[in-house]
Amino acid sequence: MKHEEKVKYIIFSTYVFILMMILFVLAAEFNSDFKAFLVGNVIPELIGICIEILVIIWFFENWQRNKESQKTIVYEKRLREYLIFFLKYGLVGLPESLKIGNFFGNSHTENKKEIKAIIDYLNQNEIDIDLLKKFKYHLKIDKTAFENLLEVAALLSDEHFKSWIRIVYFINKLDKLHGNDKKEHKVNIMLILREINRFDKASNEHQIYVGSNI
Repeated sequence: MKHEEKVKYIIFSTYVFILMMILFVLAAEFNSDFKAFLVGNVIPELIGICIEILVIIWFFENWQRNKESQKTIVYEKRLREYLIFFLKYGLVGLPESLKIGNFFGNSHTENKKEIKAIIDYLNQNEIDIDLLKKFKYHLKIDKTAFENLLEVAALLSDEHFKSWIRIVYFINKLDKLHGNDKKEHKVNIMLILREINRFDKASNEHQIYVGSNI
């Protein structure tokens, strides 16, 4: 049940309950026996029914919320797997000390440090253009997959979608680079890494990752 439908249902049920109470009270004014029956039996029964309905709605809402949360975690896992694949196999050639760990959602602090270390290394060192082109080649292979996953990213949060669409943008920008311009290659690769970091931050803030507490 969607939130709007649930609100309408509760409002409708409330109106029906109030209307029934009004009718019962009016009827009780003309019949003392019915009034005693109303106070002793009908009203407690109606209150019990209302409480049962509210409890059922509460349980159903929590079940639905948990189901939706699990679904978003599955979506996040799919996207993260593509990022992990690039970080582990697309950045081959960097020093061993910069090797990415598991890059799981529950390792946000470590993920942030590892990404920053790679960005700092690229920014502070002269990188061979052939190595940069290897990074570019890996991203080019997965370009269509990243683009197709935009719809999945949109199901998570605005922050996830923004970071993913920027990743796609910089991959496309990198793909269109020609020649041996090291600076442009490095800049776009570093920007992609920053957006990967933002994606991981969004997952951490929204608690959307495997092993989260939601």
